[in-house]
Amino acid sequence: MNSNVEAQNRNTAFWNRIAKHYDGFMKRFAREYPELLKLIKSDLNTDDSVLEMACGTGIISLEISSIVRQVTATDISPEMIEIASAKAQELKINNIGFFVQNGYSLDFQDDSFDVCIISNALHVVPEPERMLKEAKRVLKPQGMLISATYCHAENIKTKFISWLISFTGFRAYRKFTSRSFIELIETSGFSIEERHTLKENFPLIYVVARYS
Repeated sequence: MNSNVEAQNRNTAFWNRIAKHYDGFMKRFAREYPELLKLIKSDLNTDDSVLEMACGTGIISLEISSIVRQVTATDISPEMIEIASAKAQELKINNIGFFVQNGYSLDFQDDSFDVCIISNALHVVPEPERMLKEAKRVLKPQGMLISATYCHAENIKTKFISWLISFTGFRAYRKFTSRSFIELIETSGFSIEERHTLKENFPLIYVVARYS
């Protein structure tokens, strides 16, 4: 089996395994997420059709659904999508759809979305370039990419924390610095319009970029 396919299968199995614990983990450890959600919402418009790739349990998609026209959310993990869909049903949110899809090969036509969100994901996929290429394909011309990624290689402390986290089974396939993350976005065909660092001691870099 191709090594990249094996990596994807391991990724799917890992996220399926932790899906039921994901929301609790994020509430406890990702304390910068309220600020992240605030930033994302400030960059959206009411008539936007939004795609979220690697949506997990729908934390972001559900939060933004009330301020945009339509949300389409995908994840490689069926267990994550099941939880996200159940939350949307419980909340009676009607302008959102959750789908199990591979971020390397989305089942959407070209030029379908105004905005694509990829948050807390590009460092945990083996080939983030392919994910960004697919995001660019489904975005309308001049469409907006919103992405936030933890930078595991920013300094000695982040490298050590990343090493400790690896013992849980979590793997950062791409260990970015803030500079290398920006370079990835730009070399993938996007022009950066906005940038923020949300967490100084283990940087979560937030960028807004345009399909150029």
